[in-house]
Amino acid sequence: MLIIEKMFCKRLFYSFLFFVLLLIGFASCEKEYSYEGGATAPTGIIIIPIDTIQSSDTVRLDPGELPPCTSCDTAGDLPAVSWSFKTGNSLLCGRVDTAIMLSLERNTFTFFGPATCGIDTGLIFTVSLGSNFLNKTVENVEATNAVFYYYHTLAPYILVSHFDQSFKLTITSYNHITKVVKGTFSGTGYRQDSRAVIVSDGKFNFKLI
Repeated sequence: MLIIEKMFCKRLFYSFLFFVLLLIGFASCEKEYSYEGGATAPTGIIIIPIDTIQSSDTVRLDPGELPPCTSCDTAGDLPAVSWSFKTGNSLLCGRVDTAIMLSLERNTFTFFGPATCGIDTGLIFTVSLGSNFLNKTVENVEATNAVFYYYHTLAPYILVSHFDQSFKLTITSYNHITKVVKGTFSGTGYRQDSRAVIVSDGKFNFKLI
């Protein structure tokens, strides 16, 4: 019973993040980001507005990097149903446990899943392909909008993309028969205090239903 309750709670959390992500990625003019907690969960709902047009003295490129995951393999191709990316020289990775289309036209989708070195941490992407559609086998398709979240369950996010700086995401290959999609991503993720962190060498490989 305890295992079932934990699974149910985790699904509720993923559902919550998923709908928040949709609001952030495709809402027209809301420019708010949620509280990034520390070692403990926030006691209430705190919304801290962050202007997406930042001056040079308020946006600082973080010279550091997130703690690496030593279980991530840097050699060879990315395994199936997984994701990875770097901050600095620090490699992070995880599995994709959910990847679904959000539109009948097959040009908007989401994928997410937990990190290898911590199941309470994970990656979420919501992607729009604009006038491109995954209704046939294609290669090298650029996303028109890609919203990035790297989260921890005790805080709404660790890094998040800004409205005016969509991540660069490319579908390098999509097989319409197997539904397997592979690609790359990179961009700037922001912490709650406006520090900017470069996310590079992002990769994904999963089956998109």
